[in-house]
Amino acid sequence: MEECMKKNNTTTRLEALVNVGTGDKSIWRRVGVAFPLKNREGFAVKLELIPVPNGGACEFILVEPSAKDKPDEE
Repeated sequence: MEECMKKNNTTTRLEALVNVGTGDKSIWRRVGVAFPLKNREGFAVKLELIPVPNGGACEFILVEPSAKDKPDEE
């Protein structure tokens, strides 16, 4: 994940995903993004949608963007 965070001294983003699948089938939907903080360790998370609580808690994961979402490298 650190590879995603710093590349050529520029910071990038992580995607916030929530599982909307049922039973044994996982279906991941992007609900926001996270950016590294400038002044300290940590992340700012910006959610475009709020996950529905499952078992009393809202849960999402942060992952590196998929290859199709990354900018082209030269």
